[in-house]
Amino acid sequence: MRPALLPVLALSALAASCALPAVSAGTFLPAGDLKRGDLHANISFEVARVLAGPTDVDASARAVPPGAQQWTVSTWATSDASVRWQAFDRLAFEAQLKLVNPVSPFALVPIGGGIGARLRLMDRGGPKGFALELGGRLVGIGVQQRLTRSQDLLGRQTDTWNYRSVGLEVPLIGSYRISPLVAVTASPFMRLYRIRAWHNVVAADNSVTTTLLPWTAVLTAGLGLSVAMDLGPVQLAPGLALELSARPGGDQHTSFLFEPGLAVGTRF
Repeated sequence: MRPALLPVLALSALAASCALPAVSAGTFLPAGDLKRGDLHANISFEVARVLAGPTDVDASARAVPPGAQQWTVSTWATSDASVRWQAFDRLAFEAQLKLVNPVSPFALVPIGGGIGARLRLMDRGGPKGFALELGGRLVGIGVQQRLTRSQDLLGRQTDTWNYRSVGLEVPLIGSYRISPLVAVTASPFMRLYRIRAWHNVVAADNSVTTTLLPWTAVLTAGLGLSVAMDLGPVQLAPGLALELSARPGGDQHTSFLFEPGLAVGTRF
């Protein structure tokens, strides 16, 4: 199942000392809430799936270098800042900035983003009831990880891992508004990414070796659940994503991940 997508442009940025997380499937935003001309601004704080790490680039390596273990994880703390504009009764456009939180120092760093659309398949037709929307988003992410370490008596060695990812996300968002103050959402989603990564090692004698992970396709799927509560002008939505996740490099097994999060938004 694949929706007709509008022309989109993926944003790309670069961050150091970060993992490479996926852009969320947008399950925090209930379907059917916006009317034509409405604008919804939202920021989320969540645990997101990591797309790739050092072990995916260096699949044949026996051990991860000391200091790089912080990046060999399945999930990472991230934030998304997004804006959704209901341009027509059944069509909305959205843009998203992806932020990631380095381990040290802790800060919100832009690493990419996405742009896409939502098509309303079913409207609830009143203040209560069920609404269904189909989303499509193109995303682009770029991250760099740098590690400097001593090389016995030979001096210092610098390891640099670079990651680039472009992908398509397709969530199907179903929301039931119980009352004007509460809506529950369930959103099955699929993510198709192409990931490229490379590891450069600069030795003490300035010689350079490179290990390359060529463009590799990764397909994952999951289910997002959330409860949106309207508290005056602010909408608060805790959520949880359940995801079957694969990694691009080596002979790695599919993992089952729990990804909790919280979104805070407002409507204009």
